Amino acid sequence: MTRLRTSVLLAGALLVAAPAQQAQATVAEKAKFVFHLGAAYYAFNTWVWKPYRQYKFQVGAPGQRANIVKAGLALGFAAYQVNAAIKMTRNTQDPFLQKIGSLLPGFGKSLGVVGSDLQRGRFNEAGIHDLNRRMNTLLNTAQDQGQPIRPVAVPIPGL
Repeated sequence: MTRLRTSVLLAGALLVAAPAQQAQATVAEKAKFVFHLGAAYYAFNTWVWKPYRQYKFQVGAPGQRANIVKAGLALGFAAYQVNAAIKMTRNTQDPFLQKIGSLLPGFGKSLGVVGSDLQRGRFNEAGIHDLNRRMNTLLNTAQDQGQPIRPVAVPIPGL
């Protein structure tokens, strides 16, 4: 065989094999995906859910207004992380990313809505409970798929 013919056959084989390689996400892609969701979980749990359960958003609580605004900023950060994860699931054929990715658009939208309310100093108790329910569904689904999501401590500027 000539070099040209060998090169053409090799290039053709790579073109045929390339889509098959994209069917499953790589370990690095899954790790990056889980990192984004872990950072969102950390922000929600640390700056929203725990202070809410400690009654720091209630009228008369010390630093109530500041805690509500911090929670709003944290939810904005969490929404950013979830949107980054959503982008990773758009063109994937990986079953894990598809399954978890199907839960993310509504969750991301809820994070943005509740976060905007909190940033403006408006406390939305029903929204926080809905976010917690959605977060637990997301965590349980990932756990069932064999890919647990753990909180990733990421410093959020200003908090």
